[in-house]
Amino acid sequence: MRFIIATLTLFLIVNQVQGQDEWPAERDTSGLIGQWLFNEYCDSFPEIYMMPEWYDLQIIYVQIDRDSSGFPHLTYHKMGVDNNRYFYPASLVKLPTLLLTLEKLQELYPKYKIDKYSRIKIGKAHSCQKEFKTDTTGPEGYPTLANFIRRILLVSDNNAYSRLYEFMGQEDLNKRMWAKGYTDNIILKRFARCDYEENRYTNPFWFYHLNGEVAYYQKARKNPNKWIIPYKIDTRVGKGWLDWKTYRDKPKDFRYTNRITLESELDMMIKLILPETVDSADRWNISQHDRLFLLQYFSMYPRQSPIKEYHDYEEYEDSYKKYFMIGDTKDTIYDENLKIFNIVGLSYGFLSDIAYIVNLEEGVEFFLAAVIYTNHDDILNNDKYEYHEVGFPFFGKFGRIVYEYERQRPRTYRPDFWEIKTALGLPPL
Repeated sequence: MRFIIATLTLFLIVNQVQGQDEWPAERDTSGLIGQWLFNEYCDSFPEIYMMPEWYDLQIIYVQIDRDSSGFPHLTYHKMGVDNNRYFYPASLVKLPTLLLTLEKLQELYPKYKIDKYSRIKIGKAHSCQKEFKTDTTGPEGYPTLANFIRRILLVSDNNAYSRLYEFMGQEDLNKRMWAKGYTDNIILKRFARCDYEENRYTNPFWFYHLNGEVAYYQKARKNPNKWIIPYKIDTRVGKGWLDWKTYRDKPKDFRYTNRITLESELDMMIKLILPETVDSADRWNISQHDRLFLLQYFSMYPRQSPIKEYHDYEEYEDSYKKYFMIGDTKDTIYDENLKIFNIVGLSYGFLSDIAYIVNLEEGVEFFLAAVIYTNHDDILNNDKYEYHEVGFPFFGKFGRIVYEYERQRPRTYRPDFWEIKTALGLPPL
């Protein structure tokens, strides 16, 4: 019903404004993003530029201007951003999880001498848990947290995220995230067929020295708290949903799942990419080696990775996990100066991307974050979403619009990108 009403409203608005020079009063184009939607999307996506609220569209564009010392000054442009409006974050939860994993390792290293490259074994202590003892896909040739992080950054691997979730534990993961100031967010589930109670329990972990001796043992844990997304947030989505083969004629409630706001996710990315923009106490507590490791794999295409299974271009094209700029193409990207450092989400009709986009030769750099709901029938779990018809084309074109604008925007001082160039010049870490 929601999108039937939207279509009728669109018809009435379009007919109302034909022949007029002014934008309808209910649409604000005073901001830069609104102007782009009006000028660039009238023909391509009339339903989006006329009624972005029907698509739960949220967009944040961040300009970066360097001063004479190279310090970055940020200017934010937003449209539709509402931290009280729920969207399913899908894989966006992987960014805080992997960053907090590296922080935890940083704290454990002085006493136990373990890091992301240490050999691990994961046990099983509760229902919906799986053991993990062997992994020959990564450069190490054995299971490591490093290879889980690679898989997340290269192809958004769900199993790899679940393993980091288990290492962190539900209670510790959220308390650490909240201590960073991200109190609007909560992560309550793996990406596996585990119920709410099972997700409170996490597996035992063993870390080994090179000589095979156990360096650190983390026992199985249970979150004693029964957390949910606060009731002040309306977590109901859709008009109906499929529960396996049973149709439920009511919205699906995500109260017991995950929540990440678009602004929080973008802030996490900015603190990683440009840590100098925040006080030292607010930065991610990770080593310089870890930062270079993340910079490498954030921008790497699957075909460039040391994991051979990702070299199958039919399955893992360059745009597999990069929606802005190239999400609407399967072409190989040959421009070595264009780099996209990003994290994406894709589930239940919600499509999201948080990206730092640069051109190393031209000195272009900016952040872009957006989420859109592409589910015209408003029914969840029926696999009828408009990712390819609406979501990817919209994100691809919008990214290119901002990129071309940035290429023409005057800059008094250009970035030197020395950290990025260092990371990209190293062999895969």
